[in-house]
Amino acid sequence: MTFIFEIGYIGFFFYMLVTNTFLPLPPQLVLLPAGYLAAQGQMDFATVSIITTAGTLAGALVSYSFANFIASKFFKTRKQKRKLTKIKYLFRKYGKATVLFSPVIPVVGLYVSIPAGIFRMPMVWFASLTYLSNFIWNVMMISLGYFFGEQAEQNIDYIMVGLSLLFITAFSVWGLYKLRVNKEEFSKDYYQSPIIYLHNNA
Repeated sequence: MTFIFEIGYIGFFFYMLVTNTFLPLPPQLVLLPAGYLAAQGQMDFATVSIITTAGTLAGALVSYSFANFIASKFFKTRKQKRKLTKIKYLFRKYGKATVLFSPVIPVVGLYVSIPAGIFRMPMVWFASLTYLSNFIWNVMMISLGYFFGEQAEQNIDYIMVGLSLLFITAFSVWGLYKLRVNKEEFSKDYYQSPIIYLHNNA
């Protein structure tokens, strides 16, 4: 870890890249100290936010591309492709929200690139949502290090649980809202159907 801090921004970039490939390294190990260093004037807050998020995106795209390649090699038979299509439909329906909220969901944030690649989520959407969500998350973590320094590092477990619960609650509320809207749209379409109209007025 000392070496990463010694080489500065480049070290942060590659640490975040590795974290988002196949090694489950906790990103807060560099994000919180980065905030503290920014508070001390040794780093620029905006630059470290952009660099760490760029590293996150680079690692996510590596995992995405690898998963996409594996899927194209192993899902070859018609039966396998049919099963993949069914799951792909579900991921396309909920995948954007999953990618958007993935940084605050334990474990999911590190590996969401794999299903996104397997089910071939459009790369533009994947890259955009990954960068946006992780930029917000990284800025939050860096801000904690900036304002609270060592106290943030000592209480990181409580902070992570609190933030995760907050975002999961927000995600649940959003999901319930979408479910209600979809249900209302279905009911509206159902009762506007010509067949239902003729049946009710027979």
